[in-house]
Amino acid sequence: MAGIPDHPGRDDGWNEPEYEVIGGGLVDDQPRTGQSGHGSNPPRDAGYKNAAFKNAVFKNAAGIAWRDARKSFSSWLFWLSCCSGVAVAGGTAAGLLAWALRNGWIGNAMPAATFVIMAAFLGFPAAVLGVVWGFRHVHESVRVMLLAGALRGLALAVVALPFLLMLGISSGGPLALAGAAVVVVVLEVAVFGLMGAGSRACFAAAVPGVALASVLAAFFCAGNVALTVLLLPGTTDLASASVPVNVERDDAGRITAYECVGSLHQVEVAHTDRVAWLAASHPALLLASVGAEFVPPDNDVAWVLSGLQFAADGPAREVPCLGGVSSDGLAPAVPVALTGLFLQGLFAAVVLAAGRWLASRRVTTDSVSG
Repeated sequence: MAGIPDHPGRDDGWNEPEYEVIGGGLVDDQPRTGQSGHGSNPPRDAGYKNAAFKNAVFKNAAGIAWRDARKSFSSWLFWLSCCSGVAVAGGTAAGLLAWALRNGWIGNAMPAATFVIMAAFLGFPAAVLGVVWGFRHVHESVRVMLLAGALRGLALAVVALPFLLMLGISSGGPLALAGAAVVVVVLEVAVFGLMGAGSRACFAAAVPGVALASVLAAFFCAGNVALTVLLLPGTTDLASASVPVNVERDDAGRITAYECVGSLHQVEVAHTDRVAWLAASHPALLLASVGAEFVPPDNDVAWVLSGLQFAADGPAREVPCLGGVSSDGLAPAVPVALTGLFLQGLFAAVVLAAGRWLASRRVTTDSVSG
């Protein structure tokens, strides 16, 4: 088959692969450039060129992201960081559960519980390492930073996956939880990578950027939960409730359905829904909320995973018939994991936008002074 000839003397896209039209010139012996005439269809050709351009842009960004991530993959320090993060998650989960077992808070199911809690605690290293890697790898394109961050997150997940599967298989735990943990770890590394990149772009010097990145990581990994706990006592209030009948419960003993009868009376409730959204952005709690969908309700630690969701749903989940409203009248619950991911993305967008604006101001100032 004859190839499409080059036109070096023209600047109409002939030397750009994304603007070549397969079959151009084979029917009427005229090249099809997307202009009107010779039976061409301008809207369709324009759409083809636009799609080809977007595809080329994405491929270019993916190539740059892969080359950037490959530099990390060739570093022994990168893999040591991944292994250390997984070890910290596993060790923290085992130590916490051993302490809870000694105090009689959970049954004798250490392997299964360790598998579940370790999967949730992987959010910690994903967030911290994501900020560090994003701080060290800043690019002009947000697309490149997201893709490169996702690749590094996938590497962290690949290191953690064998340990999760080993614990899950040995304890008979839900292996789908390991898959959910992989997806969330990749997302967390990518999102927190944007926070790290934005922190670095906010300042000309590295030290203030490190301080800002550290503050962000500390807030999302501890500060938001501490703030939620401090605000919880202020959510207690009086509300009117009636008597629940035909009560249905799940395997964990939580009320899932009920009807209301009788007159209203005053009860004291805690409106946890007013502050629970603050803790939703915590990486471990976010991952735990996702994992709650894959863990049976009768699991010893299932209540820990679903606790944030029930807190975000409000007092009607614990004290039914508030205002005489039965379970059928309650608004559908918003997945708390989506709220947390939205808050993280919002912070990342604000920090990154501020960093780019400040960086452009510095460039303008330098050019004027020079």
